[in-house]
Amino acid sequence: MVKRSKKARSSSITEYIVVLLAYIGIYAGMYYYQLQIQAHAAQTPPEAKEIPVLLLQNIGSNLLIFIGVGAVLMAIFNRLNLVALTVHERSFTDSVAWVAVVTLLLVVMNKGIHSAFAAAGAVQEQSPVITALTEYFSSPLLVLTIGALVMFLAAGLPEEFMRCYVINNAIRLRSGVSAFVAIAITSVAFGAGHYYQGVEAMVSIGAIGLVLGIVYYIRQSFWTQVFIHTFYNVVVLLLPVLTFHKIQP
Repeated sequence: MVKRSKKARSSSITEYIVVLLAYIGIYAGMYYYQLQIQAHAAQTPPEAKEIPVLLLQNIGSNLLIFIGVGAVLMAIFNRLNLVALTVHERSFTDSVAWVAVVTLLLVVMNKGIHSAFAAAGAVQEQSPVITALTEYFSSPLLVLTIGALVMFLAAGLPEEFMRCYVINNAIRLRSGVSAFVAIAITSVAFGAGHYYQGVEAMVSIGAIGLVLGIVYYIRQSFWTQVFIHTFYNVVVLLLPVLTFHKIQP
């Protein structure tokens, strides 16, 4: 029994390390790939009509990479035991409250970081891809329908799938140090993987990753994570649109 317990713990530690390294590798690869896209976009800026194709490509690649890699690792270590992600909810009302409060916190935090960079005079030029994306989602209805679906499939579902898998492995080890390392490294990798958007975006996204990691560690609810991430992205996409429409004559 003791030998089996030691063997099981050794396997859990191995899984923890491998999954954490895989998470880092995914964002390192995404960073390199996005740099190539940004370089191409700088020479030939994408038009709004090209955005649907780019969005479909982004959805397909993120689902394949994050969920594909995660599923393979689960097959190796857990035989596709999705319970490792705690794919269940405790209370619908409780979940909605968490989504609403944490989304609001992330929006306020993002605005605070932006204000701090602006006050320091660190204004960055927006990437051509982000500019085209903003131009495409020019109406609130489009953001709340197509935009929400895209954010769910391209960001909320796949990215939180891997983040929760990493942190859940630390939780199963029953080690506060392992959990701290998992949350810290996933946050840094999450932010660094978006460095192509600029230093401000990297800092902001890294901070968002830190909050998401802490929330999952406290609540251990995969679907709450998915919808927090999704709703936050939708709100960030929606706010400029609402402001634009408000100032129009």
